[in-house]
Amino acid sequence: MRSGSPAAVLFVALALSSFVGVAVSFGGELNCLIEPHVAVTVTAPVGGLITSVEVDRGDLVKEGQVLAMLDSSLERAVGSINHAQAELTNKQMASLELQRTNAEIALRTIRSPINGVVVERLMHPGEFTKQERLFRLAQLDPLRVEVFAPAALHGKVTVGMHAQVRPEAPATGVYSAKVTVVDRVIDAASGTFGIRLQLPNPDYKLPAGLKCTVRFP
Repeated sequence: MRSGSPAAVLFVALALSSFVGVAVSFGGELNCLIEPHVAVTVTAPVGGLITSVEVDRGDLVKEGQVLAMLDSSLERAVGSINHAQAELTNKQMASLELQRTNAEIALRTIRSPINGVVVERLMHPGEFTKQERLFRLAQLDPLRVEVFAPAALHGKVTVGMHAQVRPEAPATGVYSAKVTVVDRVIDAASGTFGIRLQLPNPDYKLPAGLKCTVRFP
């Protein structure tokens, strides 16, 4: 059968239609990947000597929790002098000087912007940071499930729909996730579009990075 002949074209068309039919007949079961809801890199907003690091890789952290401290002795000393001088002449100026000192010291207290887990610690006490990266954090509750679905399913999956997610080993069980994003553009090269689901993980039972399958109603 010559390539490009009517018979060959018909064969390819039948094969493709059969593949799409199988994908749809499985009730929307597709491969997926479980990822962190948010992954952030924490950097030092100012340069300075790291005096303490309060967390390590694998530690759970809360939003606002202190992760590390930079030396602030110079800022405290200069602030005290400026505040004392201002108090002798102008009470309002003294208050402003105190606020400025507190703000400068706050910049040297590195806090977590999210609830999550420390994925990587990049610097240690005694090192001098020039606004480099200090930590990598990941938010694991909720988790994000990314799916690439065949174009035949476009319009059948909608935002707000719930689906069943089955992660690969070593995780077990089936979990309910909610569709939060359905791409409005289909990739012409692959004939697929993206779907994102939100998977609650309050007890951090599921790790991110697992492959999975998802079944839509």
